[in-house]
Amino acid sequence: MFYDFKIKLEIAHVKLISKSLDILKSISKGELTRIQSLFQENKNSYTENKKDLPEIFDIRMTNLVHCLSDMQSKHFNNKTLNVLQLGDFGFLLVNIKQKFIDTGIIMKNKRLVYIEVKLSTQELNLIKTATSLYYNILLGNFDCVENVINFNVDESFKQDLIDAGFLATNLLDHKIKLNIQDKIINRKAKWAYDIVVAIDNIDKQDIIKNVGTLPKVKITKNAKI
Repeated sequence: MFYDFKIKLEIAHVKLISKSLDILKSISKGELTRIQSLFQENKNSYTENKKDLPEIFDIRMTNLVHCLSDMQSKHFNNKTLNVLQLGDFGFLLVNIKQKFIDTGIIMKNKRLVYIEVKLSTQELNLIKTATSLYYNILLGNFDCVENVINFNVDESFKQDLIDAGFLATNLLDHKIKLNIQDKIINRKAKWAYDIVVAIDNIDKQDIIKNVGTLPKVKITKNAKI
């Protein structure tokens, strides 16, 4: 089978990519409340680093899910799309997500430390989109969602996303944004960020340093490209 790239991954990478693709699918269909379920992964890092008390974080997450539900009603009339309505994007998304689910099963059954996955350029770009969405949501940059939504929305949608991000992060100064290296950000955001950087720098992988704790993903081009 022809492929454009091979990517060498550990099981944690495979699980993260699979989850990122699932979140991308949900949000592109209009399920904005998935934003809250992902951002909530910051709870332990927020509380361990004295950014929030656990109960205060929980209250804010409850308010956030109400906010996102209201946005679904306001901008999408509480409608969600199905995979068929997502067109070629939806079919590609379903297929690559299944590929990574199957890859995870193979790694578990064979007790593999790492595996090489063959990908087309389209598939690699979709992984980049999904993992970029993943880490940006954990940073509170919810306006990135606008790029993957398949609805016609007005200009207020982006501002509503930005406001929801401020609600999630609890930053008093709206000119400040969280940084990927901040300790209050869940470690998986850093893993996703490293995958995006690796994809963006395929020809410069030797000089890239990870911000996360996982080994670097290794991406090689097919010689036929």
